[in-house]
Amino acid sequence: MACLLGTVWTILTMADSAPHIDDNGDCIRRWIRLILLLDAAESAGLAPIQVLQLHILAYMSNVLSPVWDIPVFDGKVLKRKGGPFYPSLQSDLDRLVGMGVVIVSHISHELDQDQRWHLEGSFRLHRVFADGILQRVRTFRDEYELSHFVKELAYALSALSNDDLGSATKEDATYADPMIDAGNVVDFAEWAKMNYSANAAQNFKHLIPGNAIATRGEMLHLYVYHLYRRLQNV
Repeated sequence: MACLLGTVWTILTMADSAPHIDDNGDCIRRWIRLILLLDAAESAGLAPIQVLQLHILAYMSNVLSPVWDIPVFDGKVLKRKGGPFYPSLQSDLDRLVGMGVVIVSHISHELDQDQRWHLEGSFRLHRVFADGILQRVRTFRDEYELSHFVKELAYALSALSNDDLGSATKEDATYADPMIDAGNVVDFAEWAKMNYSANAAQNFKHLIPGNAIATRGEMLHLYVYHLYRRLQNV
């Protein structure tokens, strides 16, 4: 991991306005994950991806990571009426834009359902910098698995319309838990350890006709299809 962090940092310092790395490398790990999410969005035809859609992709990658036997990156999120939003992810995204690794377009100000203004935009990777990072990242087993997982998840979510993708968490088994009101923390892997979404997705494992066993990718697609049917009241 230290070798990976050092290599990625070397590439990042070629970009403009690169900040100083912190001693434990936590920021680099977050940036690697964010770059993998943006790469997955582009592979699935979701890029340039809007801010709230990116946060939904990040949330779904957290809550469904047990389906892929990947440790949860962030096991909690503040519940908002407008959907999940990670301040730390947004800060990292802004940093990568400033460094030239991510390109932003269609910038505007939007009023969300909480009556708060936020900067809206669409984001995609700057391939001159990102491709070198991705090439190196995928030589490491854990990061390769994470890349494979988030791409499969992005493919599943890409089947939804923009409106349905923006509303997906309204039917997510964890985020939509009626016992948790907006403004409270949705905890599914920090203290509570109650991940209803991953449990629901894994329940599809034995629902394939002919006694077949669903693959990890199929469980992701079936869960997203389940969300779609609930959104459409089917």
